[in-house]
Amino acid sequence: RIHALKDRLPMSFSRAFGFATSVLCKFWLAYFVVGWGVYRSVCGVLARIFSTSAYNVASPLFSASMLAFWLHTFVLVVLTWEFAHQLFEIIVTEPTRINELSVDRNLCLLSGLRHTESPLIQHLAFQELYRVAAFSMEQRVEILTDIDRTSGTMWTQISAECIAVISAATGQLKAQAPAEKPKPVAPIKKGEAVDVRAGGAPMADILQGRKPAVPAPPPAPAPVDLFGVEAQGLEKYVLTTLRDMLVRSPLGQRILRSHRAQSTSVFANFQQQVWAIRSLIRLVECSITEDKYGVVQTDIARVLETLFAYLIELERSAMQSDGSGAYNVQTANRQTVAMVQVVRNA
Repeated sequence: RIHALKDRLPMSFSRAFGFATSVLCKFWLAYFVVGWGVYRSVCGVLARIFSTSAYNVASPLFSASMLAFWLHTFVLVVLTWEFAHQLFEIIVTEPTRINELSVDRNLCLLSGLRHTESPLIQHLAFQELYRVAAFSMEQRVEILTDIDRTSGTMWTQISAECIAVISAATGQLKAQAPAEKPKPVAPIKKGEAVDVRAGGAPMADILQGRKPAVPAPPPAPAPVDLFGVEAQGLEKYVLTTLRDMLVRSPLGQRILRSHRAQSTSVFANFQQQVWAIRSLIRLVECSITEDKYGVVQTDIARVLETLFAYLIELERSAMQSDGSGAYNVQTANRQTVAMVQVVRNA
């Protein structure tokens, strides 16, 4: 990152000097008209703040020292803004190769994928996994050949974390699906011929005329802590109380039932899902030539099953939002459409 910033320094200085020069040239007319009053006001303020001023208030309007002072000030202001912009851009766009600082970089990467206490660390770990899977052949081979672990091969553990992210999104989409109306079961009359294959019911139930057992409702999902581990004590109590009041209100119920709110909850970690899908597919693709021990081959069916199940739920969700029973890009939620394209192009 230091070298990246160093390479951008000449461009930053050039932009700052050019901007400062253009500002002085464009506002020269206004400065000629009101410059004397502005100059006296600024020097008076500076004199009160710093007790002494390096510039004489009685200096002529077009003094070279004053113009140099303003040019120097503009350059410093623009440079400060430019450096802040460049640093932010470097930190955000440059890859975070954190695992390379560890002796066991595979285990370091795996610990980041499992770090659910900090969403930021987990987010950066999935970003690092995608960079490794897509561009680092050396560490990719190291992951696929790392089989001497008591907890399982490194591929098995990393793929399990990726599949867990995809499966969680699939489960959320299934929970949002409208409940299917049960088909009415006609009572069996005495002496009526019975097809033992009808409805897939057990033979004893059909012959004895018993109603099929009603399946137990699925367990309620565990409550999600929306405020994270950072909110504790009184702060967390107040936030939780306000949230519960909003959820119980008519407005809150209407918001929660909206399709947009449900989609937002599913795609809260949209980028992590994208990285998990692409990393899995890339590792499976490269295993053809880089997997010496064949550890990936036993899990290909599980990976494909997870992806196809997610794709089915995504398309069902898009059809549900449309209401026409067909997948329509124009009416579906944009995040749903984007994720469908990610899964199809993986």
